[in-house]
Amino acid sequence: MDKPLLIKSVFMFIGLWSIGVILLWFRRNIEIFWKIVATLILSFYIWFFFEEISKGYTSFINAQEWYKVTISFLTELTAIIFTNLFFLWPLALLVIFYKADHIGALRLLKFMCILTLLLWILFVAYVYYDKGLNEFLNKNLKQMFPKLRSLQDFF
Repeated sequence: MDKPLLIKSVFMFIGLWSIGVILLWFRRNIEIFWKIVATLILSFYIWFFFEEISKGYTSFINAQEWYKVTISFLTELTAIIFTNLFFLWPLALLVIFYKADHIGALRLLKFMCILTLLLWILFVAYVYYDKGLNEFLNKNLKQMFPKLRSLQDFF
C-alpha cells in the first residue's frame, strides 16, 4: 500500500457511514437528539476529509479507476479489521464476561473465533501469494466484466 491506510478509501467508508446514518433516522426508539448528534458527527468527518472524499468520488466515477478503487477498499478493509483485532479481542472478551445472556456470549465468541481464523487465512494467503492474487483481482476478475467500462454502464 503506497498511501497511508484508509486515506485512499475514505470515500467508500463515508458512503457506508452515510447509509448507516440514513438507516438510523428510520429507527423508531432512538431519541431525535442522538440522531442529530450522529448526523453532525458524520457531517464533521465529511467536512474534515472533503478533499479525500472528492478525490475518491472522482476516482470511483472515472471509467478506468472504479474497479481499482473497489479492490483497494476491500484490501484496506481487510487490513484494518486484521490490525484492529488487537483492540477487538480484549473488548469482546470483556463483553462476553459481563454479558448476562449466555447464548449471546457464546455467539460473540464463535463469531470472533471464525472472524479471526478467516482473517488469518486471508492474511497468510495474501502474504505468500500476493502476486497471483493481485493478478487475479486486477486482470482475470476484471476481464469477467468486459462490457463494464465505467460505473454508469452498470446502472
